[in-house]
Amino acid sequence: MTTNHIAPSFTAGTALQKALAATGDDCTIMTNADDLSWGPIDAQSLRRRASGWWFSDVIAGRHHPWMPAFGRWDRRFIDASTPTVFWFGRRSAEELCSLLCFASTAEGRPWSLIDVTENSGSGSVSATAPSDLSRLVDTARPVDTSKSAELAERWRTLQHENAPFRVLTGSTLRSAPEDHFDELLLQRTPMLPTPMSRVIAEAMGTNPSGPVADYVLRGRLIALISEGKIAAEGNPSTMESCLIYRASL
Repeated sequence: MTTNHIAPSFTAGTALQKALAATGDDCTIMTNADDLSWGPIDAQSLRRRASGWWFSDVIAGRHHPWMPAFGRWDRRFIDASTPTVFWFGRRSAEELCSLLCFASTAEGRPWSLIDVTENSGSGSVSATAPSDLSRLVDTARPVDTSKSAELAERWRTLQHENAPFRVLTGSTLRSAPEDHFDELLLQRTPMLPTPMSRVIAEAMGTNPSGPVADYVLRGRLIALISEGKIAAEGNPSTMESCLIYRASL
């Protein structure tokens, strides 16, 4: 029987493509390419956002190109008799948000879960080697209705808060204000002109709340530049060629 595998991010989906092709089992992979750890997530905003869900088939040990899902992830388009497995890691806000969002749509239908952190120690699916992912296929465990409802309720709470960011504090996912990463970025920005990309890389590597995308930090640096807290030489929208430094107060 074929299986639907759900990946929490596009990077995670690409890793799963390789991992599941190695197992030789036919399946469908669906991935959420929309990072829900930042930006508005209330129902109205999500309706305005383009669908981030894509799918790829794995047949006879080969994975096929990604295509728009066009609703194939939705419970109305997946036969409830087809096993559905969601993959995630506990140390990634993006992957946790994707899990909670999926749970809110999967209420009333059976699905299973593979926690790569619990089974391999890795913080996220996207950071796990395909060879390691392929060994976790048999670790899927069913999610009971009460747990699914709990996850869905947590997502509705975050939607109601509708904060600019969702970040990890320890193992807890919480809402955060738009300046959440500002102090981290200011600490990593020196007094002498330095490539913007280097500041972002250092902040990504030392962020206490776990992995964060470079485009999120670039957006906050641009905001700090507009506020006069950081000065820039070059176009901040092109971080590879822009130099930044702490502005004199």
